[in-house]
Amino acid sequence: MKLVKMSIAAVVTALLAGCSGSMVVPVQEHASILSNADQAKQALSQATSCCKGFNEFNYVSLPEGDTLLAIDGKQPSYQFDEGMSYFAAYRLPTNTGNLAITLASQVSKTVMVPKVIMLDAQFKVTRVLGESAFTYQPAYLLDNDRIEGKLYVDRSMPGNPATETYMVVYAPTDELAGSTTILHPAKAFARANNTVVPDIKDPVIPHSPWGLVQIKVTDTAKGQGLEAVFKPEYSDKVAMSQAKPATAAVAATAATATTAAVVAAPSKPVPAMLSETESFYNSQIEKAVKAGDIDKAMQLVGEAERAGSTKAKSVFIDAVKRSQKN
Repeated sequence: MKLVKMSIAAVVTALLAGCSGSMVVPVQEHASILSNADQAKQALSQATSCCKGFNEFNYVSLPEGDTLLAIDGKQPSYQFDEGMSYFAAYRLPTNTGNLAITLASQVSKTVMVPKVIMLDAQFKVTRVLGESAFTYQPAYLLDNDRIEGKLYVDRSMPGNPATETYMVVYAPTDELAGSTTILHPAKAFARANNTVVPDIKDPVIPHSPWGLVQIKVTDTAKGQGLEAVFKPEYSDKVAMSQAKPATAAVAATAATATTAAVVAAPSKPVPAMLSETESFYNSQIEKAVKAGDIDKAMQLVGEAERAGSTKAKSVFIDAVKRSQKN
C-alpha cells in the first residue's frame, strides 16, 4: 500500500481533470543529468561542433508513441545561431497521416528549455519553435513538473511536396542564464485538498544545457479529435524569431496553409452502460487500487468512461481514499 499512500493527493486531484495516458518518466534514474546546471555548462564550454550543417547530422528514426530523450555530454554538439548546444536529431515517422507531437522537458534540480527546428527532406529549415511554443506545466497525476510544447506536422500542405521530414531538439544558449519558477509541492497539495495555501516561496529552477525530454508522437488519423486540438497549436505557437529570412518565408506559408479550422465530426452520445458491465469495471478498479497498481486503475477508469460509465471515477477516488486508511 505504500505506493498508493505516497501518491494519493496527486492521483485524486489530477483524475478530476481527466486520466492521463502518458508514460511514467523515470526522473530519478536520470538524476545525474538533472542535478547540476553548472557542471553541464562547464562540459558544454569544452564541446566542439560535430558537423558543418544539418545535412551531416545523424538522424535517428522517431517512432510513434513515447520516446524518452536524455541530452547530456554524450550527445553530439553543434554551433547553432545562438551558440554551441548539445542536440538530438530525428527522422519523423513515415507512412502516417498528420502528426501531433508533444515535447515535455522534465523539471528536477535543473531543467532544459527546449527549442525545435523542423526540416524538409532537403534539410532546409521550415520553421523554428522556441520560447513562445513552450510553457511551464505543474505536476499532476503521473506527470512531473515540466516545460511542455506541442506541434503539428501537416503532411498535406498544398503546394509543398517536400513536407517536414526531420526534427532537431536542443537547448539554446541564450536560455542558459535564466531560470523557471515552479509551483511548490506544498501549495499543490493544499490546492488539491481545498485547504489554505501556505505562504511559502516557489522553487526557482536553473536552466541547463542537459535535460530529459519526453516526446510523444501521435498519428492524428488514429486519434479522435486530435486534428481540431493540434492545428491551433501549430498556427498560434510557431516561433520564427530565430529563423533565417529565406526560411521564414517558407514557414510563414506553411503556417498560413494550416490556419483553416478543422471541423470535428459531431460526437455521438455514448449509450448507458449495462449495470453488469459497470459492476465489472468497478470491481476491477478497486482490485487494481488495492494491489497498488494505480496506472492500471486509471486506465480502467478511462476505458469505462469511454464505454459510458458514470461511476468509475468516483469508485476510483473512494478506493484510493480507503487505501490511505489501511
